[in-house]
Amino acid sequence: MISIETIKAICQQSDIWELNNPRVIGMINNMIKCIENEESYTQDHKETAINVILSNLTIFGKYKIDTSA
Repeated sequence: MISIETIKAICQQSDIWELNNPRVIGMINNMIKCIENEESYTQDHKETAINVILSNLTIFGKYKIDTSA
């Protein structure tokens, strides 16, 4: 289980205000809880989906991403 404190810590690493705010933290927390509580997903599926979410949060928080493509 990923705690909201872990999500906050990842978001706070970013100087980008769009990521480091309570709404984003709450949204990410809710998405992870929905995945964790989904009974039709295997444990591997849950871990993969959560890792994708957290990886994207980290990547968008640390690097300049060209989203024009």
